[in-house]
Amino acid sequence: MGKTNDPSGTVGKVFTADVVAALLMSFNVTSITMKQYDLMSAMDGTKTASAFQHDFRSVLAKARELKARSDAGETFEAVAPGKKRGMSY
Repeated sequence: MGKTNDPSGTVGKVFTADVVAALLMSFNVTSITMKQYDLMSAMDGTKTASAFQHDFRSVLAKARELKARSDAGETFEAVAPGKKRGMSY
């Protein structure tokens, strides 16, 4: 996850499409309504609802894939934490 500065000068967070797909899948969401795309467009102020719809096609496909894998019993292992960095005395 990274940070980005949008044109309005506010700082936001950026997540990969895979992370968004996993989030949607965890909420059992594999589709988005046109009303929700309209909301995204209104909040963004630049992109149209159909542009968001186009952008989310691959994300929703990934969410459906993850749901199918999860429903089939696949488990997903988190990355193990690494060693703490810093000076040791």
